[in-house]
Order: sequence, then C-alpha cells, then structure tokens
Amino acid sequence: MTPARLTLFTMIRAVPYATDGAHTAEALFTTGRGDCLAKSAALVRGLRDLGYRARPVRWLYHLPDRPAEVALLRSREDVHTAAEAELSGRWVLVDATHDPALGAAGLTVAEWDGISDTAPAYPPAGPLWRPGDGPEPVPNRGSVGPDPAGAVYRAAFNRWLREARGGG
Repeated sequence: MTPARLTLFTMIRAVPYATDGAHTAEALFTTGRGDCLAKSAALVRGLRDLGYRARPVRWLYHLPDRPAEVALLRSREDVHTAAEAELSGRWVLVDATHDPALGAAGLTVAEWDGISDTAPAYPPAGPLWRPGDGPEPVPNRGSVGPDPAGAVYRAAFNRWLREARGGG
C-alpha cells in the first residue's frame, strides 16, 4: 500500500513547473502549472492535512545555464523554496518542484521513498532558511532596482520548459 504522503508528493510533482503559473497553493491546481512557491506550499499544506509537521525551506541558488537568455541577467542568483516534513523525529527535505518531463532537459526531478531526503531541484548556494531563522534569503542583495532583462529571461525560461516537455 502506498502511503498517502507519497501519493501527495507524486500528484504535486506531476503538475507542470512554470514561473508564469500559480504562485500559491490555492491556485496551483486551478492554474494547472506553478512555481516552486506554489508547489512547496501545496506540499506543506497537504502534509499537514495528513497529520505531519511540515514547513517551507528556502535557499539561494544559481539559475541553470539554459535558456541562453540567462546570460542577459545581471546575476543568476535566485531563491528556491521546497518543503520539509518531520518523519520519525527527523526533518526530511521533500522537493516536488520539477515535473518528470523536465528530466530530459537536465533538470533534477526528485524521487521520494517517503522516508529519506529527496534531491533538491537546485543545489543550495548558501545556508538553508526555515521559519524562525530570521530574515529570509534575498537574491542579489544590494542590487539597485529590477533587472531589465528579467522579463525577457522569464519568458524564454517558460518557453524552454514547454519545449522540454514537447509542447513548443
């Protein structure tokens, strides 16, 4: 019998990852795609509904090398959000960010045995932050204003994700 936490993980991981989709747990399934904020919030909420202690975890990371428009950005630093669940007295990383089709594009698609840590979608480039740890990580701390190339990059990134799934 598959534990409900594995069914939950698989269901959330299957929702297409996109930064132009939902940003909240509430909108994830109605929008049909979402970013790491939406997917981790849905996972935290679902794990809590199943009776587990769960919390978000965040860290700085560097954007992947693709699409080529990433080179237009002032910085490739960003913040990733995943979930942690307390299982048998130990906090376990559970990262359901990338849907399975993105593995072919070289992105990390986590597998979960329901007991151990999953692989993170993006390797941390700094300490992990959890609720109560103080200020949350902020990418590009000290930079002035929004990056003018940000919108171009985000559009190209989401197009690349669709192409990686064969959806053009």
